[in-house]
Amino acid sequence: MEQWFQNTRGLVIIVLAVITGAVLLAIEPGDGFPTGTSSANGGGTTVTTTVTTLPPVTTTTTAHQTIQEGTPNTSETTTLQQRLNALGFDVGAPDGSFGPTTTAQVKAFQTANKLPATGVVDAATWNALLATPATSTPTTTTTTKP
Repeated sequence: MEQWFQNTRGLVIIVLAVITGAVLLAIEPGDGFPTGTSSANGGGTTVTTTVTTLPPVTTTTTAHQTIQEGTPNTSETTTLQQRLNALGFDVGAPDGSFGPTTTAQVKAFQTANKLPATGVVDAATWNALLATPATSTPTTTTTTKP
């Protein structure tokens, strides 16, 4: 009886392996794979591959002063305003004056980056400002081969 059970167990394993192989062969090559698709057309096969390339992320570690509304440091404020504008937070023309508009856009940036919305540009805010890629979009390339 024990011999029969071991032989049957081996047979079950073989049957499961064959069924698994058949299922894998039945799946179309492009099913569930986002990098390409395949389709038959008149006996030939067309393969389309899409590759998305993201812009490189640059991390800058420069020391910046903590600044806030009313700070007289115009070069730091100008750098801040230029960076906010580049990231889509419109402060108008960078003028080096840290006023209510700059404060509002700093708070919007901080909120969007899950930082405390204080309006004060501290080390954490500077790091987020400089680590975030400017408004550049990913490049997508699609290649079709007959």
